[in-house]
Amino acid sequence: MADFRVIQHVNTVICDRLQEICDGLELNWVGIHKDLDTQPKDDEEATIYCSLYRIDDVDDIGLPTWPVRPYIRGPQPPDGKRQEIVQLPPRFFYLYFIVFVESQETDLSNIIMGAVMNGFHQQPVLLYQPKPHELGGKLYDSLGRPLEYDGMDLKTGATAEIQKGANTKLVMEKISMQLVDDLAFGDACLLLKGFERKIRPYLTYRVFAKIDHPMKLVPRVGRIGLSLFDADSK
Repeated sequence: MADFRVIQHVNTVICDRLQEICDGLELNWVGIHKDLDTQPKDDEEATIYCSLYRIDDVDDIGLPTWPVRPYIRGPQPPDGKRQEIVQLPPRFFYLYFIVFVESQETDLSNIIMGAVMNGFHQQPVLLYQPKPHELGGKLYDSLGRPLEYDGMDLKTGATAEIQKGANTKLVMEKISMQLVDDLAFGDACLLLKGFERKIRPYLTYRVFAKIDHPMKLVPRVGRIGLSLFDADSK
């Protein structure tokens, strides 16, 4: 099963992209909801629902199932610190989202659906967050700053400082959106009726993403200290 935090981040960035598309239409107010059981608000001119309904693991890539040292591109200098950080290879998976619009005006719903389809066609690859690292049960960003998790989002602490000698190039995560014919009309009717939603024209998108396993700092002879975010050790 995919990590819940990754699902939340992916869903959030898709909703952010939907908001950008709606802003370009210059509408009064369009609500965007992740949960199908959320009722439209009275002041919303239209409501867009973007909800996850299925997850598929990608198991045929052939990655090893044992911890390995992270791959570092290009020639590397001799490792005087005897770096021994190991990590399980990432797990790749597909997330499937259903997108539809509810509005009192049918023409407005069709306009928004067309804009959404065109918007994701023009920009199918989205960036969503600095890549988090987990070490010793704590989360860090790519600059070594500790991250705080509030149950929904990862945020950098107000007093967090960059690790001395850290690599200043942030690693951003990417996801790809693909319009797919995945959900049959009968299945969509059962899904929407289960949440008391009206049957509307809908789109289904497949998102390719991954989760990274926690890194482990293997004990070494002599207990040599090592900063995970030291630019010299990358």
